[in-house]
Amino acid sequence: MTTIARVLDTTGLSCPVPILRTKKEISSLAPGEVLKLIATDPGSVKDVDAFCRQTGNELLESQQDGNAFVFLLRKG
Repeated sequence: MTTIARVLDTTGLSCPVPILRTKKEISSLAPGEVLKLIATDPGSVKDVDAFCRQTGNELLESQQDGNAFVFLLRKG
């Protein structure tokens, strides 16, 4: 089981705000810690994937829960 260090809820926010907040939030974590991101913007699926590839963070999980998208990101 993955231990989540912090949860970031960006429900109702649209691009680019979820990624900007994710960048800020993950920067405050120690390497290896996990951030749970909740978003409702459908564009966040591609955005989070691209963010992780560009920043060296790891996308552990990506799933849809109703109209929300839930991501687990491990800081690189």
